[in-house]
Amino acid sequence: MGGVDVAGLGQLDLVVPADGRGLGTRVLDGMIALAEGAIGGLRRLQGTERQRVPAALLGRLRGTGRGISFGGLIAELEREHPLTLAYPFEGSDRVGGAFWSADRILGRQTGSALAKLRWDSRATDLPMHVHDNSDRFIIVLDGRGMFHVTDESADGFTGMRVRSVPARPRDVFLFSRGTVHTFSTEASPMTLLSFQLPFLDFDDPAQYRLPAIRWIARDRSDDYGVRVACDPAWSIIAYGGRRAG
Repeated sequence: MGGVDVAGLGQLDLVVPADGRGLGTRVLDGMIALAEGAIGGLRRLQGTERQRVPAALLGRLRGTGRGISFGGLIAELEREHPLTLAYPFEGSDRVGGAFWSADRILGRQTGSALAKLRWDSRATDLPMHVHDNSDRFIIVLDGRGMFHVTDESADGFTGMRVRSVPARPRDVFLFSRGTVHTFSTEASPMTLLSFQLPFLDFDDPAQYRLPAIRWIARDRSDDYGVRVACDPAWSIIAYGGRRAG
């Protein structure tokens, strides 16, 4: 794959509505709006529907101000609306998942959901796959793993152009339908929050499909690039004596 390009999606804030509903419900409402804004920004970068090709972006979620805890907000969502993870997920016995239905919890038709997915340690058997019918906005809630992605199409996938990127707490992966990808873990488990637009049930045959060539992380550990570097996108927080933001 080629070098690193930088894309701007504009200001994307998690805004928790202030109303009479429980905090957990309001957090879900804010999360849905945040993810929809990010996916809308990605679509604008891609251009018209006819011109769009699969694309994936990597970002970072940050909080500012005293007492801000993203993990605490998600804990409140789960306290108010408990989940029980179901295994296997997409054929892997070491991956489990469950989801918060936005339609049911928010009481309006959104066609979206927020899934909680857990990769146990050494979950290296989930193949590269593609979601043809929905886009993804994924936040690493805790743990550590790898995100594997390619710029090849599912029908043209060779397994020779896979990029493996560390997935760390508060990393955000945004990718459009048609992007071939997977996640894996080694010694540490990992928990993801996966917004899916539109949402398809986990057991829906249209949820995902596999390319003809099978690629799993377990067989490709020697392919990971070894590199330590700063992220290419920097936020200006002060410039010329003026305070940014």
